[in-house]
Amino acid sequence: MGNMSIRNLPDEIHEALKHRAAQNNRSAEAEVRALLVETFEAEQKGGFGTRLRACFEGIEGDELDIARDKTAAQPLELE
Repeated sequence: MGNMSIRNLPDEIHEALKHRAAQNNRSAEAEVRALLVETFEAEQKGGFGTRLRACFEGIEGDELDIARDKTAAQPLELE
């Protein structure tokens, strides 16, 4: 496996990374590794919508082309 160093990382990014790592019970190095792996896996596999559509590809109804209703919803009025 390869190794690398990241230089000139802004302090606020470094602090945010350490905070995120602590929330995930990982070291900062493990957090960076996880972020890189997740990014490249998502790039290869596509996003959630792409993967969800692939699960149901070929099922009848997949060819429907329904225009999205973009009108604003009315707020709920409570008495």
